Amino acid sequence: MIDALIPQIEEARSEGALVLLKWDGARTHNHCTVVVTRQDTDYVWRKDCADIAPTLAEAMSEYRANHAR
Repeated sequence: MIDALIPQIEEARSEGALVLLKWDGARTHNHCTVVVTRQDTDYVWRKDCADIAPTLAEAMSEYRANHAR
């Protein structure tokens, strides 16, 4: 599922966004984190989760809702 989001991530990146995926081995609950930021618009989206793929899809959807093409 993450592979299907690569074009959206690349598009957001070309607009100046940073997309960060993190797996935290020290945590036992919600061990993944998705962060999307865009400095020129002061946009920050962050969520800890157990399943990174649907959370990344949510993040990209929220990013697009806040940054029209």
